[in-house]
Amino acid sequence: MSTGLNTQFLFDHLPDIATRVCERPHVLLFLDYDGTLAPIHEDPGRASMPAATRTAIKRLSAGKRFSVAIISGRALPDLRERVRLDELIFAGNHGLEILAPAMHFIEPSAARMAEELEGLSRHLQVRLRHIPGAEVEHKVLSASIHFRRAPEDCLKEIHRAVQSEVAPFESLFQVSQGLKVFEIRPRVNWHKGNAVRWILEATGDPNTLGVYVGDDLTDEDAFSMLPEGVTVRVGNNANTAAQYCIPKQESVQEFLAWLAELPEAGQAATA
Repeated sequence: MSTGLNTQFLFDHLPDIATRVCERPHVLLFLDYDGTLAPIHEDPGRASMPAATRTAIKRLSAGKRFSVAIISGRALPDLRERVRLDELIFAGNHGLEILAPAMHFIEPSAARMAEELEGLSRHLQVRLRHIPGAEVEHKVLSASIHFRRAPEDCLKEIHRAVQSEVAPFESLFQVSQGLKVFEIRPRVNWHKGNAVRWILEATGDPNTLGVYVGDDLTDEDAFSMLPEGVTVRVGNNANTAAQYCIPKQESVQEFLAWLAELPEAGQAATA
């Protein structure tokens, strides 16, 4: 099954992926959270990962072959609380902050802008407080303005408010749109793709295979960073740099369970 351009339906290519995974001694599995591990929820605070998905990730991280990194636009403390698996690598704020038992990183330029971002977030909270469903989430190094639950006829007003409040700080911050959210991020040369490269280099193993599963526009930078890896876009989108796609978020759990069943290094590989 083809999805358009060069992206293929993931489950048509499991034998090839099994071969690629099993021929490497180490695999770094990168997973987005919202829309990938957890279904999108109208209230972002209630987005949770199914127990079976957590079980599959725990199995993968307990083996010798896989290391698992969760990479998300959420703030690091929020992300860790939702996943509740301390042995993993966590990259929050689109990779601006990274934490694992043996690694720690905060993008220094973004950290220097934290005070200005806090003030900007406060102003937006005041300006948008009259719109039901509009939520300003200050995440220290970035901010999100959620409008999934806001009335449709208020979306232009929300957009104008975000643009006008950011305008005086346009040399410091940029605005991008995700899935029912406006993202305010520092103007630094850093994104999820840079975070993926940093984590791969931090492992110190040039033979590591990178596998990335994500559903958002912010994941495209990571797909592009792994031309020799295995990249999977969740959802039907022909305009993606990912090699494969999974049309439904629920199928991510199936893919992770399949990966967990692959033989460990030194055993015979079977698809």
